[in-house]
Amino acid sequence: MGISTPAIIVVVLVACLAVTALGAALFKHYSPAEEEAHYNPTYEQGHYMRQVRARNYGHLKQESISSRIDLESRLTTEDASAYVYPHPHSPRE
Repeated sequence: MGISTPAIIVVVLVACLAVTALGAALFKHYSPAEEEAHYNPTYEQGHYMRQVRARNYGHLKQESISSRIDLESRLTTEDASAYVYPHPHSPRE
């Protein structure tokens, strides 16, 4: 005759989720957080992040030089780079 009990529960849950999402969207729209929009890190934090980037930059070059196997194509990095940067004296097809 009417709607079954599980269907009523599903309808109520969906309605609650919709009301919650609508409320959050309206709250975010009408009262945006001012401090999040204008966040400026301190000098010390910026300095630390520059040091971390500089320290990790050296590792990137070292890792790219090593002859590890490329797991995706099962080629070594030398074989794979030959397709991108062919040797100038190699015969061309």
